[in-house]
Amino acid sequence: MAKHLLYSTVTFMKFRIQRDYRNDVHYVWCSENFDSTKLDPYAPGFGIARSADPAAIYQELTKDVDTGDLHSAKITSQRLTLKKLANDWAEAGEITEEKQEEIIYMVDYASLREWRPLLYLIPRVLVAERLERVHISRRASSSGAEEYIIRDLRRSEFEFIEL
Repeated sequence: MAKHLLYSTVTFMKFRIQRDYRNDVHYVWCSENFDSTKLDPYAPGFGIARSADPAAIYQELTKDVDTGDLHSAKITSQRLTLKKLANDWAEAGEITEEKQEEIIYMVDYASLREWRPLLYLIPRVLVAERLERVHISRRASSSGAEEYIIRDLRRSEFEFIEL
């Protein structure tokens, strides 16, 4: 049975870039479970890989930001992804070269605090028609948990919190 809420953990920097440079349209990977370790051990999704578990991602980012980890693997990965996206958007004509340069500068010089995690709470009913199930070959684990992509999540379709 499908759950009513979907969860996604993103960095504040990603939120800010999508808000300010993508017309507040957000691309997210999401899950039906916030914390797979709290599920029944025999339930689909129990023990999902940490790289796909919103709670684990949130905890890892929080720890890295709070401890001032300048070599955080998660933040390094986010930096590379956001710079690649800026280049892709500019190449596709979706943003100007000036905005591309602004994004890259922000990503390169952001304080650790700007990489803090946000938890998106997404009511499934608002996105059900656009929810894409991730093929098993692209999922982080074979635990039985579904992973989803929403390519065009509008700001009116989610709330976010900082724990």
